[in-house]
Amino acid sequence: MDKDCPVVIPYYGGKFTLSKKILKYIPEHERYFEPFFGGGSMFFRKKKAGWNILNDIDNDLVNLYICVLEEFDELAEKIYWYPRSRKLHDDFRGIIKSTQEINIPDTTRASQYYYIVRNAFNNKPLNTFSKDAYWSTRIVDELKMSKKKLNGATIENLDFEHLIDRYSMREGDFVYLDPPYVVADKKDYYRNPFNSEQHQQLKNVVDKITENSGKFMLSYDDREDIRELYKEYEVNTIETKYVGRRSDPSKDFTELIITNYQINKSQMEMFDV
Repeated sequence: MDKDCPVVIPYYGGKFTLSKKILKYIPEHERYFEPFFGGGSMFFRKKKAGWNILNDIDNDLVNLYICVLEEFDELAEKIYWYPRSRKLHDDFRGIIKSTQEINIPDTTRASQYYYIVRNAFNNKPLNTFSKDAYWSTRIVDELKMSKKKLNGATIENLDFEHLIDRYSMREGDFVYLDPPYVVADKKDYYRNPFNSEQHQQLKNVVDKITENSGKFMLSYDDREDIRELYKEYEVNTIETKYVGRRSDPSKDFTELIITNYQINKSQMEMFDV
């Protein structure tokens, strides 16, 4: 685990590498929001704000984070005794795949979900067992660092629109948005995929944040339709590597960084470093 970014899970498609580059472009803020929390690399890497509201629509992710915070000892005990096993991974994967209905907090379910993510190819929750995945009793000690960073944060399990409406955006708020990408509108890529209507709804959400004097940063795949949709905002590009890309994992890809505040040109020159 990177002590500077103690994520609970190295989530597939996460922003672990990208967060290093764009962290410095986050403005000062009092309340921090992540409507699409996922693996939460940005939150785990940045300095904690006075208020931290972390949200995801995925019940298993939310259950895991709440168990890390509220039921750590019980969760850690289960994780500690799990051996590394293809059979165990397949059994747990079948359980998690069968339903997303959870009575949160459920430490048994959380430990099973954590196990299949950490032992899956590319850390994608429902992928097959990976012979190269990292699994050790030391993971429990690493989770303690994650718990420390999560301490005091509010964990929500809402639709992204409902989250923004519930908290009534105001000056001093900063929202980091990392939605499912347009190129990934498939169930085999994200467990909870986005459709075209939701991409439009997201544009409405950032408009609402701006109208209420909040600030946002939005990460997106580089597409002309996205550039057109957000043309009234600051649209910049950054080179990054996408976790799990089958074509060439070492290849750089262009990602859009969209904000409602200006990043000066001298800063932007460092984006590609």
